[in-house]
Amino acid sequence: MRWLRRTTARLALLAGVVLAVPSGSVHPTTISLTTIGTAKAVDAGDGVVWVLALGSEAAGDDVTAGLTDAIQLVGVNLDTGRAVAIGLPRDLYVELSDGRARLNTALRDEGPEGVAREVDDLLGIVPDVVLVTGFEGFLSMMGAVGDVRVDSPLAFTTEDGDVRVRRGRNTFGADEALSYARTRDTLPGGSDFERVANHQRLLLATLERLRDAEDQEGFMEEVALAALGGLQTDMSPTEVYRLVQALTTVDPARTDGCIITGTFGTEDGASVVYPDVAQARAVGDDARTDARLQGGCRDGSG
Repeated sequence: MRWLRRTTARLALLAGVVLAVPSGSVHPTTISLTTIGTAKAVDAGDGVVWVLALGSEAAGDDVTAGLTDAIQLVGVNLDTGRAVAIGLPRDLYVELSDGRARLNTALRDEGPEGVAREVDDLLGIVPDVVLVTGFEGFLSMMGAVGDVRVDSPLAFTTEDGDVRVRRGRNTFGADEALSYARTRDTLPGGSDFERVANHQRLLLATLERLRDAEDQEGFMEEVALAALGGLQTDMSPTEVYRLVQALTTVDPARTDGCIITGTFGTEDGASVVYPDVAQARAVGDDARTDARLQGGCRDGSG
């Protein structure tokens, strides 16, 4: 079952890195992989597969019961190998079933299907799969992967003061990657827009490392041992394999990135972002069928 070990390692690794690392103490990892509707794109093995990746801060065994500080919609074109990552800041103020609230509450209050519905309302894209992961395992997985090289357009010191990020190429070990992913307040603009962009950069860097080293003797097995923490899914092994193969064969150089933006405000004493609905819908319309942003990010960060 070598392919299963390699697949589980890839899935757990991607889950841990694509997502923002929630605050708080380390807790047991569970990974939830839920199909939305029929998820025909995953089953067919061609066309565009849309994966909604969420980072949960749930402290218990139910990883879908927490707030989400990282929300990334990743589209992979299985025919061309191209991909797009659309980041949605956690503070986007959206219409939930029980009224308006920040997007990061949707998983806790409405489950994976509820978050998928909100993303569809905003972007006009229905995710095929919702991937949810928690905090535990990030350091162990990144330790198994080894150093990653992240290109940063920003120079800053992480919030904990442990890492000085240079403009240009940076090499991060596990602890440094953790500090980089969690930092928001000491970024030049101090905004979640910048942090979401950093999550995308870290994901691409980890994909590059994974692609470079996956054929090394024992590499994927070591990552698997670090990552295995329980995969809960309604997908068949074949569907999981196709999905992970799609995600890990993407060429980072052929991946577009975009952050949905908006204007800042306050609701009930909490900071919110009123989404730029026109930008969100234009980006969704552009990327929906081919996972490309030929029209760019429409002045959004990316």
